[in-house]
Amino acid sequence: MREREEADPSEQPLNGSRDLKSRGEPDNPANSTFKKAAVSESRGVFIAIVVVLVVIIIALAAALGVEKSKQPPPCPAVACWCPDGWFRNQGIYYYFSKSEGNWTYSQSFCSSHAASLAVIESLQELDSLLPYKGKLDHWIGLWKDTDQVWKWANGTKFDHWFQIQGGADCAYLDEELTVISSSCSTSRKWICSKSGTRTKEEEHVVGGDS
Repeated sequence: MREREEADPSEQPLNGSRDLKSRGEPDNPANSTFKKAAVSESRGVFIAIVVVLVVIIIALAAALGVEKSKQPPPCPAVACWCPDGWFRNQGIYYYFSKSEGNWTYSQSFCSSHAASLAVIESLQELDSLLPYKGKLDHWIGLWKDTDQVWKWANGTKFDHWFQIQGGADCAYLDEELTVISSSCSTSRKWICSKSGTRTKEEEHVVGGDS
């Protein structure tokens, strides 16, 4: 018999935590599953953020496109000059007021700019105003004279090519471009119009209301 038997390695004392580390510990399935779930959740959150950002960018681009499409068309470069705040459409200058006034004041403003409250001569012309008008009511150049005859502000007689609702003496356009009569003393925004091609040298009155 040997005087010293070799010690069973399983009976050797452990040398602190260093031996535990050297031997290693078995993987915990629960920890592995938790890590995978955390990674998957983080990836899902990242994808959701990217999708939201893409949707916001598309929405902003669409909004800018609509806003740009509402901008008045530029004046032709040949022998044409649009006064400040006016735009030209089919040979006619239009101005949409920022402030409000009664019918008489509105007509006076337009007259001071060599124009009149809007004279509309066709359904096509009426429809062309919709992109610029918005939802607010606007005075136009129709009114009843002392003989209760509808006339345009430029003095021409109205030929009744569209219906005027109501029984008052001055006309305005509502949100849907319906022509409605109202008391002339009511304050509303207004539309001026004037026809013809003017050069910058020929135009003496510029600017808009404030």
